[in-house]
Amino acid sequence: MTALTRAAPLPDSLGDLARFDQAAVAAYQGGAVGLNSSGYARMFALGDTFKGHANESKDNAAGSAGGVKLETQRGRYIKEIPLSGVAITDAVRQAPVFVTDSGGYSLRKGLYCGRVVQYMRSGYALVEFDDYSQIGVIAETMLYTDFTDNTNTTGYRDFTTAIPAGCMVLGWQADVRTGFTGDTTATVQVGVSGSIGRFSAITNSSCLAAGNVGSQVPGSSTNAYCPSATTSRVTVTGAADFTSISAGEMDIRIAYLQLLRM
Repeated sequence: MTALTRAAPLPDSLGDLARFDQAAVAAYQGGAVGLNSSGYARMFALGDTFKGHANESKDNAAGSAGGVKLETQRGRYIKEIPLSGVAITDAVRQAPVFVTDSGGYSLRKGLYCGRVVQYMRSGYALVEFDDYSQIGVIAETMLYTDFTDNTNTTGYRDFTTAIPAGCMVLGWQADVRTGFTGDTTATVQVGVSGSIGRFSAITNSSCLAAGNVGSQVPGSSTNAYCPSATTSRVTVTGAADFTSISAGEMDIRIAYLQLLRM
């Protein structure tokens, strides 16, 4: 390979166009699009499958689901979006971006939809969107006050967005932004109701101090595979009693592989 001595033009990254059957709702150009559980396109809501951005506005509120088609930009493409808290270094590490609704994006919570490729200015970034990836990530911000006390050493908080049916959980990561302090120890694990460590090969990850912790899923495939939509549960365990914990905040993410057509 030889260093360039003249311009070498690159093609635009425009993604692909698709036309989805639209739900009986209004859609707005530029809004994030999701497929609901019935397979119809609408303005994205948590629980939907992300399918790009609307190329047109179309009001089907008075119509029937599937009565019209909604054209969307999908695949891999670059788009400037408002993104609170984005920093110039986020482009260096290609920070993951999450969609929260038709016009909302976050570095901390929602459904994974792309990555930062360029910092534009305060509150704005260029993001490379990708709705073709088989890797899915759901993310939520959890405060210690969000947890339900089990009247013992543990407290729990359920994810509001379920892992889709037919997925294999890969693992999880917690960015502990404020330590869960007030007791002598605090650990975090991820699982489900009745099996709090189902997705945690490591069950004693400390969240007592700020930092990053995480775990892969235990070796048994029965732990990882979700034949139906699955609500994940985050459990924090103290040393004496959960009510002793008086502070704490974490951003927690669960990664999964989308395997099957259900």
